Amino acid sequence: MAVLDSLAASEIPAEHRDELPSVSQQLSGLNRVNDLNRLNELHQVTDLVAPVTGLLPAVG
Repeated sequence: MAVLDSLAASEIPAEHRDELPSVSQQLSGLNRVNDLNRLNELHQVTDLVAPVTGLLPAVG
């Protein structure tokens, strides 16, 4: 990852490098979004089965 960061940074003028996130920072952000998406999908499934399994009272 460090090599990729250094290659990408080599194309950016030195005075602007601190203004942009590195490739590894961008990928880390995408991983967090993906994790949140998985959590949301899990939440959707558990919301559907919770009343059936008695984990939460059914709303009627």
